[in-house]
Amino acid sequence: MKRLLAVSLFLLGIASVAHAQDQALASSEAISNVAADFARTSAAGKTILSSANWTPASLALPEPSLAVLSFSAPVAAFNSPASGTLAPPAAPSAYAAPADPSPAPPDPSFNYEARAYRWEISLGFALVRFRSSVYYASAMGLHSSLAYFLNDWIAVEGSATSAFAPTIYQNEHVKYLGYGAGPRFSLGHQHRFEPWAHVLVGGVHIIPQTALGGQNGFELQAGGGTDYAFNPRISARIELDYLRTNLFGQSQNSAQGAIGFVFTF
Repeated sequence: MKRLLAVSLFLLGIASVAHAQDQALASSEAISNVAADFARTSAAGKTILSSANWTPASLALPEPSLAVLSFSAPVAAFNSPASGTLAPPAAPSAYAAPADPSPAPPDPSFNYEARAYRWEISLGFALVRFRSSVYYASAMGLHSSLAYFLNDWIAVEGSATSAFAPTIYQNEHVKYLGYGAGPRFSLGHQHRFEPWAHVLVGGVHIIPQTALGGQNGFELQAGGGTDYAFNPRISARIELDYLRTNLFGQSQNSAQGAIGFVFTF
């Protein structure tokens, strides 16, 4: 009887142990199923805070759907390098400051090295030193000329000089008139300066008349000068000439100087 009771208790213990193992296995499987279900839900993507310092341990954002991308970020898709397109420029702000206008170009200065006008008129003061075997005279008067430039360096010129000298012998005054025409040659421009030379052929009329000849004769005028331009139309001139005259049956070597102004048009 004791043996039967002992066997019964042994079998009951074995059955209890087996039952307890079955319950433990079933509980473990249930816990694993619950964890898998929880991971598949959106709750797994929420921030898990550490209990020690309350810092985010992980942050998992849900993947946006294609519909969300297509409607929520059109500009980003338009500017995407993969699309190969560029976004249109942004409209200017109504409060943007206007751009400073570019400064106006400076007024171009006049080019004095190029001839802008063809005609020249000069007026000035002249001093004629007349020398002959009959008398000497230093006459002062007016010098004028008119020139027309055929091109930048050659012109046709005509000039006249009238001068008066003090009283000489027998209370006679010397009155001189020289005139001529010929070419004038420009020697080039040096900014505002223009040197030039000319050769004029013409005549001379001088008073008083002497017993050696008449009052009229031949005159050759050769020399040159320099013009200085104050502006495109007005210049100052200085001139010096050699005068070769034929009066009283002989030739004379005289000189003439002049200063004045030149007007171009």
